[in-house]
Amino acid sequence: MNVDDPYAAAIEIAKAARSPMERAAAALDPVRYRIFCAAYASMRVIDDFVDDAFLARPLAARAETRPAALATVRDWERRATAALETGAAPPAGDRFRSTHQALAATHGIARLDPMPWRRLAGAMARDVEEAAMPDWDAFLAYAEGATAAPAAVFIEILALAPDAAGGRLESRLDGPAVDRIRNAAVLLYLVHIMRDLAEDAAKGTGLLTLPQALFRDMGLDSVRFAALAPADPALVDRARGEVARFAGRFLAPALAEIEDLGEALAPAEARILEGLCVPYIERYAEFAGNS
Repeated sequence: MNVDDPYAAAIEIAKAARSPMERAAAALDPVRYRIFCAAYASMRVIDDFVDDAFLARPLAARAETRPAALATVRDWERRATAALETGAAPPAGDRFRSTHQALAATHGIARLDPMPWRRLAGAMARDVEEAAMPDWDAFLAYAEGATAAPAAVFIEILALAPDAAGGRLESRLDGPAVDRIRNAAVLLYLVHIMRDLAEDAAKGTGLLTLPQALFRDMGLDSVRFAALAPADPALVDRARGEVARFAGRFLAPALAEIEDLGEALAPAEARILEGLCVPYIERYAEFAGNS
């Protein structure tokens, strides 16, 4: 790793994640790929902190460290948005210093909307608080930060082009990117949940980001589901079927969003978006067909 390159750590984090989004972004030009890695890594580290450094702890340890974990999320939000808006460098003691440095480096070359980082921080705070998710409306409110926000950043980076003065890059899209990808983001997120449902249940309730209404309709709650699911594939399939039925309402709007973005983006970027989304849509059809 080149320690003099402010993007080096972020690029390593993005590549190590082996995510479909990183593979799609690798088709971008080097400048936008580095911007993508800075954005993706900054979001990835706070998600990993919440999932692995907090939610994976025993119940008593989570209760004891919850205030500190919430403070970590809020510090991450404040420093990430400052880096985006002003190019402010993080302090030496910043837990996420390397990714905030990468975000600060993007400030000089591109304008990125900081709102997705604020929305993601809200979703991460909800996870740390282990707030109740009673119904699908609560799920959708959570998804605004957990999935629509990161998806919006990806779309915004696809749409980056030099501004009228030929200086910093800015989005060619009219209005916020999140308004152009929200339904597709939710659909892809639900596919991700269905795919990983058994694995997440085996880790306890912390990673089961599904509403209690779903489990209640199955005659269970999330705790009981998490206890039974690892040894009961039929139960997991039943839950997947319920999720697939809910996901179905997003299919037509998602396809319309992808088509609309295909017309708004340059052809190469439109192909990148399609290449990312189509496998998830095909997987949704598989889950829906088995339900």
